[in-house]
Amino acid sequence: MSLYARLAEQLQFISPAFYKSRYFKKIDGLNSANLIFRNVELEMLWLKNHLKKDAVFFDIGCNVGSYLRLVENILKSENIYAFEPNQRLFKRLERLFPKVNLFSIALSDENTTAEFKVPVINGQEKNSRGTLITDFSENNEERFITEKVKVQTLDSWILDKNISKIDLIKIDVEGNEMKTLRGAKEVISNFKPILLVEMEQRHHEENLKNLVKEIHDWGYSANYLNRKTFKLEPISDDIYLSQKNAEIEDKTGYINNFIFISNSAKI
Repeated sequence: MSLYARLAEQLQFISPAFYKSRYFKKIDGLNSANLIFRNVELEMLWLKNHLKKDAVFFDIGCNVGSYLRLVENILKSENIYAFEPNQRLFKRLERLFPKVNLFSIALSDENTTAEFKVPVINGQEKNSRGTLITDFSENNEERFITEKVKVQTLDSWILDKNISKIDLIKIDVEGNEMKTLRGAKEVISNFKPILLVEMEQRHHEENLKNLVKEIHDWGYSANYLNRKTFKLEPISDDIYLSQKNAEIEDKTGYINNFIFISNSAKI
């Protein structure tokens, strides 16, 4: 990290509000005209256009908080629930998003404690690739750092919470998404939220198509966002192939965000 970048990062401690406005400036004012230029996930625009103002939003795997920044401009803070087990990121989120419901736990398919891994690539910790899947290695991974984290199922977490609805759950947990979903089956069955899930074949030995079918069998349609029309379309075999043919950093060619919608929902 350059000296300038390190100094810029210090602003989050001195003036969190100003730092946040600068750090997330490409998310503010997002529209179809500037979407590609700003190089953000295209699903953000779909979410911005379809999330109702009274919606209840769950962000599982917040990372630096890009989706939190997007939705806090739409929703009431008390309707935003955020989960991030990485302690460094969690403390950062506490500074930048003090009004949302923020929890330092990992969601999965059991209640336990576990190792949470952050890979080191080219000498830098890649917090965005933090995962409970400790036996997965990133390309060019030199080493990794681990920390003990609390793990809980969403089904057990929500038991004593006064939550009457959940409209959308966004999941970005670097390969642990199916365990997270399976640990939330009662919540999904009861609330029938939209599921915005990052899914990548590189994280799984099982064919991604089979994993998508499992969610489909819960009574959900499986969709992706067409990069030209910005409309949802059913996931086809070409979409699975696109993960092999495009680079992961390519926001337009590499499709790894799938949107699952309950068959009983009206979108």
